[in-house]
Amino acid sequence: MFSYSFAIKLTDRSILASSSPALFECDGEDLTVEQKEENVFLVSSEGYKTKEDALRQLATLLMKVKIALLKLKIPHEDWLSFSTGQRLATSVIGSIFDKANIVPLSFQPQAYESSRHQHWPGAQPVAVAFELATLKDITLPDTSFNYDTVRVLEALSVLGLALASPHAKSKLILSMTAIEVLSDRGDVGQEIKDALDELKSHINLVEATDTTKDVLAKVLESAKRETISKACKRVVKEYLGVRPAKEFYRLYDVRSELVHGNPSRLTFDIDGHPKVEKDAEIGFDLALQLALKFQYKTPSGVSPEASKQK
Repeated sequence: MFSYSFAIKLTDRSILASSSPALFECDGEDLTVEQKEENVFLVSSEGYKTKEDALRQLATLLMKVKIALLKLKIPHEDWLSFSTGQRLATSVIGSIFDKANIVPLSFQPQAYESSRHQHWPGAQPVAVAFELATLKDITLPDTSFNYDTVRVLEALSVLGLALASPHAKSKLILSMTAIEVLSDRGDVGQEIKDALDELKSHINLVEATDTTKDVLAKVLESAKRETISKACKRVVKEYLGVRPAKEFYRLYDVRSELVHGNPSRLTFDIDGHPKVEKDAEIGFDLALQLALKFQYKTPSGVSPEASKQK
């Protein structure tokens, strides 16, 4: 027989010390939810004939737990949102027990033979210390912080949220959002505008309701402006150059898949996080570079003085 387990960490509250393990029945199988640390609980179940059956139910329960916590408005972290450091610490400690044929219960979703001995070793990475003197850049001249637009401040605030997010996918999405904040949709070429106006002039020939015709007119009018993705790509190229723009093209495609989903992927990829985390770091750095370039207010980092001489 096989069992499965995974743990969840609550980020803004502790579990009542007097809480006893909660026992439930789910799809005919017994389910246990028990406290492991002050703010960590373990979800486990046993009695599955095959490892595949256990993994299938594990995926379903992980989704159910996340939905339940979101409905209760309880912030939390799990294996899918942990950083590489947290997962590495968990894996390294777990491997020591695994070599002794002991199942290391942890945040990692896993299925295993029920007959094996199980143990909760815990896995909390050492927090990185912060030296206050690191903030020395705040003493630089005011000209080094010449950001006088609300848009730049908003973009930097979004990047602050991205940096605080433990979830790599959220960090990448927010980094791309910061670039969207910094980008204005420009007009398309005059030839395209003329063609769109020509199409608009024939809307009344379409057999449709007035409401539908109004919608078509608005769609055609909106098409006279760049899409937000094209606007972002143009701005990145203007301010940072061709190579960063090509990197942005790739990252924005990744972001679009994360936001809109990929129907061809039927399950979550537990092992695919390192790549997403790398993209999230690249995306954050790219967005920050773009925001910092905006102090010059002209493409390609041209200084305001040089711009005035043109």
